Amino acid sequence: MLFNSVEFAFFLLIVFTVYWLARSSWRIQNPLLLVASYVFYGWWDWRFLLLLIFISLFNYLIGIKIDGGRTEWQRKVFLITGLAINFWVLGVFKYYNFFIEGFVDFLSLLGYQIRGTTINVILPVGISFYTFLSISYLLDIFKGNTSADRNLINVLLSLGFFPIILAGPIQRPSTLLPQIRTTRVFDYQQVSDGLRQILWGLFVKIAVADNLAPFANEVFNSFSSNPGSTLFVGALFYTIQIYADFSGYSHIAIGTASILGFRLMKNFNYPYFARDITDFWKRWHISLTTWFRDYLFLPVSFAISWKIKTEKVLLIKTDLFIYIIASLTTWFMTGLWHGANYTFLIWGLLHGLLLIFYKYQRKPRKLILKKLNIDNNNIFLSFTEGIFTFLFIVLTWVVFRSESVRDSLEYIKGMFSPSLFSNPGDLPVTEIAIALLFLIIELRQRRKNHALQFEKLNSVWVRWSIYAGLVFIILLFGGGAQEFIYFQF
Repeated sequence: MLFNSVEFAFFLLIVFTVYWLARSSWRIQNPLLLVASYVFYGWWDWRFLLLLIFISLFNYLIGIKIDGGRTEWQRKVFLITGLAINFWVLGVFKYYNFFIEGFVDFLSLLGYQIRGTTINVILPVGISFYTFLSISYLLDIFKGNTSADRNLINVLLSLGFFPIILAGPIQRPSTLLPQIRTTRVFDYQQVSDGLRQILWGLFVKIAVADNLAPFANEVFNSFSSNPGSTLFVGALFYTIQIYADFSGYSHIAIGTASILGFRLMKNFNYPYFARDITDFWKRWHISLTTWFRDYLFLPVSFAISWKIKTEKVLLIKTDLFIYIIASLTTWFMTGLWHGANYTFLIWGLLHGLLLIFYKYQRKPRKLILKKLNIDNNNIFLSFTEGIFTFLFIVLTWVVFRSESVRDSLEYIKGMFSPSLFSNPGDLPVTEIAIALLFLIIELRQRRKNHALQFEKLNSVWVRWSIYAGLVFIILLFGGGAQEFIYFQF
């Protein structure tokens, strides 16, 4: 069921009521939440639920083996086995056809023609997210960051908690399990804040993302027949759509967990107001970027640093060389995580390359600004960098959204043609107005955890007028119950 559906509203109401009636002990609360989570996930397809249960049971058992290994060698064997099974399941369901087709294409370039066998398999919704939850659980046990929980229900719930199972945030079991083991006490302030965050998430998803989607889809589906100005508007629409869609989901997920007594990590921090690309990736999909940082970037950097004993490698300073290799590896995998398409790989590598450039230019930049007597926090400089970063993000979203690399290149080529300055034609005025309202509110509230935090707004009438206004916009201008974009990942 979708977060933005009537079914989920009734489901959440029932779960909330029964859950807090059973608030006397976490031993009662947790089984209730586990059943609710499996009903929620199985609503999509019971076959997906069987896969989730199998993966969760396997990681529960292998986690105990890792924790109880008598020697370091035994623990490593169990860890490698656990990681291999998790990656194998993810690879079969998400990447098998992509790798087979890529291998066939590579051999054809060498002059060998073979026929690869692909399989017709349905991608289980949320598989990338709960696989990463499982992998972090095993790695944290191995590294000693947490111990294996012997309570089966606790582990199954940490790997299948319904607010996060489909599209995150990727709340690692090492931070979720301590909350699962503790009896949650009803807190009016936490529940009311969670409801506000759910309302904001619904507004952002239904009124903003779902309203921008039809125009953006139409432009991308017929880009070859549109002038550059329309293509640019379409790219802007998609840029706002994907942010509103995914951040809306995260707000609803965090708010839902909050009304049940859980605190999840913040997943978005107003990323389009970032000054540069490094700042952007501290604000966008925070749970994923920190996951890759902790489990890929830092281990790769550490492994390389142990093997390099010289000050330079290929005329590049060793620290920068390590950063380049670790960054390219991380961003290649980040792109691949999003899907089995070359567009995602290129999208990831483009961001990785710009991050490398920003790392490389840091010292020369300081010297240049010092010579020019320009403060790094100069308003004009910050604004210029912010605009450049935003335009880069818009262009890379074109690559991300396109069906193929060729389509993305044609789209960008058409966008930067002389027709870029032509009349884009009729634009959806209402949708633009709602999107602008969304961005203005976010700009105003950019220092808050979410846009409906009003600590200094004491007037009850004003607060409830804002809530009522958002509900009115959702009901009157809602774009319909469309699936969330990140369900495909």
